[in-house]
Amino acid sequence: MTAMEQEIVPPETIPRTTSQAFSPLGCMLAASGMTLLVLTKLGAAMAVSVWAFSKLLGLPEWLMFALMALGIIPVIWATVWTAGRAWHVERRLAAHLDIDTPVFTVGHYFRKS
Repeated sequence: MTAMEQEIVPPETIPRTTSQAFSPLGCMLAASGMTLLVLTKLGAAMAVSVWAFSKLLGLPEWLMFALMALGIIPVIWATVWTAGRAWHVERRLAAHLDIDTPVFTVGHYFRKS
């Protein structure tokens, strides 16, 4: 008998579907981990990009710091949006629902539904 001709043996017992590890604490840890990842990666990318741009053009340091202060705005927006989206996705997964299409507004995921 070849490997392709082997019989598929079903399990003796069917695993329970309600024994998943979703809990409010687990949802919070997953969402906060994703949020911190976005904050650190985007913040570092923004700082390095502004620093390299200012050194390339020979901008004074005060202008470089002003550009970094302006660069914080999109980083904060993306971090807040990611926090809401991650929490929303974790709650949907805990309720055994599919992931929906993202909505790219900051306040959408923080409204009571």
